[in-house]
Amino acid sequence: MRSLEELSINPPPDVAVTAGSPAPLFPARAGRLDGVRLAVKDLVAVAGSPLRAGTRARADAPPEPRDAAIVARLRAAGAEVSGIVGLHEIAFGVSGINDQVGFSPNPHDPTRIPGGSSSGSAVAVADGSCDLAIGTDTGGSIRIPAALCGVVGFKPTYGRYPTDGVLALSTTLDHVGLLGPTVAAVTAGHHALTGDHSRSATPGRLGVDRTALAVADTPIAAAVDRVLAALSDAGWELVDVTWPGRERVQEATTAIMFAEAAALHRALWEDHPDELGADVLARLRLGADVTAEAHRAALTEAEALRSEVAVVLDGVDAVVGPTVPVLAPTIDAARAEPTLPAVLVSNTRLANVVGTPAASVPVPSGTLPVGLQVLAATDSRTLAVAAAVEELATSEP
Repeated sequence: MRSLEELSINPPPDVAVTAGSPAPLFPARAGRLDGVRLAVKDLVAVAGSPLRAGTRARADAPPEPRDAAIVARLRAAGAEVSGIVGLHEIAFGVSGINDQVGFSPNPHDPTRIPGGSSSGSAVAVADGSCDLAIGTDTGGSIRIPAALCGVVGFKPTYGRYPTDGVLALSTTLDHVGLLGPTVAAVTAGHHALTGDHSRSATPGRLGVDRTALAVADTPIAAAVDRVLAALSDAGWELVDVTWPGRERVQEATTAIMFAEAAALHRALWEDHPDELGADVLARLRLGADVTAEAHRAALTEAEALRSEVAVVLDGVDAVVGPTVPVLAPTIDAARAEPTLPAVLVSNTRLANVVGTPAASVPVPSGTLPVGLQVLAATDSRTLAVAAAVEELATSEP
């Protein structure tokens, strides 16, 4: 893992990012996605198209010479790129609001935010424009818009999907993942990328994040509780678990993310400050103030968090709870509330800093979409439990 000094001195090329362990070699025909319409977040290279990352600062970006590795692999499996979709500017935000180049509102209520940063990916799945979408997730950027738009979002284990050809925000926390209308659609994409076979989850032991439930909006807590009751009736044993404190997770992940983003995108905020949104520019400048010592301390804290989460996951099949503690706020409210980003990521950042897979599954609420998060030790287990949640949730009256 590169230090902050190395990122600052030798930033990687715009679309050549590698982090952690090398991505596994893909089998020649892991799975078929013939005719699947694929939407690609404008942070991921598509041959012949410029990678603009949702910012005017990259308005003159040249066409990409080749597909990102994940796009190439999904095309090889039969998927067809149907469009490049928008995002929160350079993926550095979670509301999905992008006044620099425009953004799509929540398809369930156009007065509300779609969530971000993979906003366009979630909207395209939700409105039926595609069958599968590529997103990126640095602190919840796949799962948050999935929850707010009512689709499935999956972030695999850190490093499981290749990141070459993906514009980085934080090499320590970045994950590439998938969004789809169902767990089966996402699982098919995962199979095409990795060769993993789908499995069914037999009732086992589920940890419940009661702290997240206690602070969630009433409609969200009620929707999640109904699914928990259905899981219990189906034979799952539910046990309360204690995660690391959210303030502790926020502090570590903010230091890592902001510092690395400022180093990787130094040319943007130093040379093109007038072409960046005020929110993103402010975050990049805050990141520049994070010292190398603070960054190293946050990385040390990340190791401690990984150990603590591993102990919890060793005793359960997965941990479940609300993906996001609030219903999709209105666009006007999101613009006016500076603390909203911290609320939106309060349940999602942990999986990024410890590198475990996590999925958001829509559950019935009777109001706006609600997501239930599944976090487990392995990709296959996460997807299997997510499928069980989906089946029980959709069978609810």
